[in-house]
Amino acid sequence: MTSPAVAVSTTTSVRTELAQDTLRQFGVLHMRATGGSMLPAIAAGDLLTFRACTADDARPGQVLLVRSQDRLVAHRLVARTSDDCLLTRGDALTALDLPVAAGDVLGLLVMQQRNKKSLHAGGRHWMRRQRAARWLIRRIDLAHRIFGRVPALTALTT
Repeated sequence: MTSPAVAVSTTTSVRTELAQDTLRQFGVLHMRATGGSMLPAIAAGDLLTFRACTADDARPGQVLLVRSQDRLVAHRLVARTSDDCLLTRGDALTALDLPVAAGDVLGLLVMQQRNKKSLHAGGRHWMRRQRAARWLIRRIDLAHRIFGRVPALTALTT
């Protein structure tokens, strides 16, 4: 019998491979966001559309879909390192992610849908209220929990 930890790991690995294959074959991947690391720009349940890209296509400020430890992670590109790795971070997080190798970049966020409303990816994340909300979420744990649990507040930042 398979232990629950092995079953979850296998399921995650299969999903990651399926997403990679979809991007390779069709050039586009639609997926639902989970978690709160990209609040307020991306909320849990948002429908995200990624197009296949390489690390060379990515620019700081864009949201990338990357493979990280057998999982898919959608985080914002912060910078590039001298050894051709990319540094990413979730908007709601204070710490940078582990460096991402160029070969682990899968896609670039091109469209986002929240509550049947289409949002242009990358266009609105520089607004003052979003910057203020990101600042609060990164520094105050209570703000992070409130934004994660009250979808109406997340909608105010779009």
